[in-house]
Amino acid sequence: MNRLKIIREQAGYTQEEVATAHNVTPQTIQRFEKGTRNVSLSWLERLAKFYDVRVSALVDEIGASDEKATEGDVDETLLREILTYAQTRCKGFDVDPATLAKVVCKTYKKCRKTSGAQQETEIREKVDDMLTCVVD
Repeated sequence: MNRLKIIREQAGYTQEEVATAHNVTPQTIQRFEKGTRNVSLSWLERLAKFYDVRVSALVDEIGASDEKATEGDVDETLLREILTYAQTRCKGFDVDPATLAKVVCKTYKKCRKTSGAQQETEIREKVDDMLTCVVD
């Protein structure tokens, strides 16, 4: 079960109630919870405020049921480079660094099946998508 769903249920809300409060369809909330739609950092902040929890509480276990990366699967240099890129994009904005790191790591995990320059480009694009509402 996804962390977003767990926290929503603990707060006592249905998907419909959350959707209505945020002026979106219940399917949007469902997709966030199932992981079929990327959750931007601004959405994480909105949901955290709505549920009265820290943003990190929403992302700590997102993707926990995903296949775990082994040491050989992780390109530490690329991961650090992407995190630096995301931090640079957020410079001057109030963004929790720990949450940003978790979001970048989750994005990296989703993109690790591709390789080389294509992987780096895909990760940067997804990071940009998540940060668009925060920095643009």
